[in-house]
Amino acid sequence: MRGAGHTSRRLRTAVAFLVGVALLALALWGVDGAELKRSLARANVGWLAAAAALYLLAYLVRSLRWRAILHPIAPLRVAEGFQMFMAGLFLNYVIPIRAGELAKSFFLKRLRGVPISTSLPTVFVDKLFELVPVLFIVAMVPILSIDMSRTLATLIYVVLGVFLLAISLLIFAFRRPEGASRLLCGLFSWLPDRIYGRLSKSIRLFVEGMGVARREARTIWFFLALTAAAVLMDGVYFFLMFKAFAVEVAFTRVLFGYTLLTLSYILPTPPAQIGYNEFVIGLIFAGGVAVAGVARHDVMAVVIVAHAMTGLLITAVGLWSFGAMGIRVGESFRRVSGEDAKPDAEPEVSA
Repeated sequence: MRGAGHTSRRLRTAVAFLVGVALLALALWGVDGAELKRSLARANVGWLAAAAALYLLAYLVRSLRWRAILHPIAPLRVAEGFQMFMAGLFLNYVIPIRAGELAKSFFLKRLRGVPISTSLPTVFVDKLFELVPVLFIVAMVPILSIDMSRTLATLIYVVLGVFLLAISLLIFAFRRPEGASRLLCGLFSWLPDRIYGRLSKSIRLFVEGMGVARREARTIWFFLALTAAAVLMDGVYFFLMFKAFAVEVAFTRVLFGYTLLTLSYILPTPPAQIGYNEFVIGLIFAGGVAVAGVARHDVMAVVIVAHAMTGLLITAVGLWSFGAMGIRVGESFRRVSGEDAKPDAEPEVSA
């Protein structure tokens, strides 16, 4: 059975990779190769270096938000929180599921002895704050006179729907934890008894753990401020990417477009987001976000270099984080990708 599951996961990964290649082909369809090459040749290394620094700084701010949410359960040093956050981000990047979020709880269990069911609600609350910018996106559509395509509008509504659903679940868990447990358990009652028994226990512990967010409700403005700072840094990062290629786009439109891209990551993405970033950025900026006169080959030059640069940063900092924590990448990969049959087992620590 384990071999069959392993084969199935490999097949899903291969399919996700092929989907990414198809998305990349669609993104580059009709783009003049010679013009794209000339656009790439204009890259300014200084602006690229500044953009890279801001990109990492935005993730440092996000790790500070998660660290603050986690503080009542497990106080972490700034470096520890950043390492766990970036190691999880690296796993999210290479696995075509959002497994890196679960990995943070594995790291806490191994390094601090915090039960997964206790820390996982903090990850959920942190991701909820990550979705808050969808309200900014909705508000900016009429202000910026965004001429949205049907696909772009659907993307925004999907993200908004997920955000509202998560908020509803959070409020329900606050007010009626028992009712929330019954509702969530009922959704999985069709599973075999052995699996359902373990899952329902985890769900009840998860809902009880949502008390962390309840205790920290008074600091919500601090969490929102960190979220706003991270989103602003994201916008400046991508604005500098356009500047590196001498492409003039208003900052507000860059902020809108890149924020929408990051919000879209709640959807499944191919490994290393191959083709996904190029396709979605092309979709966003071809849907009325960019000012008139911005050529598609210029947008593709920006996103191709941005994708390559951020991929290298995530990989380098992620691997450094694993080394600093003393945890093996391969073992963590097997835990969060479901290859290990013991979900609560601790990752192996390197010598």
